[in-house]
Amino acid sequence: MADWLDKTFLGFDKSIFSAMHELNKAAGGFFNGFAKFVSFFGEIGWAFIALAFVFLFFKRTRKEGVAMAFALVIGALVTNILLKNIVGRARPFTREGEPFGEWWLAAGASPEDSASFPSGHTTAAFASMVAFFITGNKRYSWTGLVFAFIMGLSRIYLIVHYPTDVLAGMIIGTCAALAGVALCKLLYAKSRGKFNELLNEFSIITFFKKKPADETNANE
Repeated sequence: MADWLDKTFLGFDKSIFSAMHELNKAAGGFFNGFAKFVSFFGEIGWAFIALAFVFLFFKRTRKEGVAMAFALVIGALVTNILLKNIVGRARPFTREGEPFGEWWLAAGASPEDSASFPSGHTTAAFASMVAFFITGNKRYSWTGLVFAFIMGLSRIYLIVHYPTDVLAGMIIGTCAALAGVALCKLLYAKSRGKFNELLNEFSIITFFKKKPADETNANE
């Protein structure tokens, strides 16, 4: 399948890579650091996992956290466990006969050693941020979608993923988000509030509201 992707979408991928390289040249490498900075937040999905974990501690954002957690797990299973191993597509900067290696060096030569298809960074970003957008307050949750798109663009700009890798990550991440939101709703419906009560015991707000044991005993 990797050979089919490389042959079928070479023209599409190369045209977008070329546009990114021209942007790099025109800006004198100005965006290299920014792209690496954005990409850093997608390493093993740590930033999205951390955000979902923090959301779980607060009652107002708990559903967002649950939906994001489900979405991230589903996206990771499909992308990192399943498709990367099945497809086994090499990174674009390793491709012989194309200028991708030179463009990768010009963009800062970010080291990557896993399979290329699909983009794990993009999958994690869209899985968590689309779930956040759907379940969160629309007045601010839309910012998550903007960040997810920037994440995908950063992977193309750095020449560490083909544009088709990123598109696949966007699709898989969005589907994982929809599944995560559905599972979250199902969990809340089936638990009839018991799940939320359980998480309340671990809530930061609840923790600080509780009286210390010594103070409670003294009042008794």
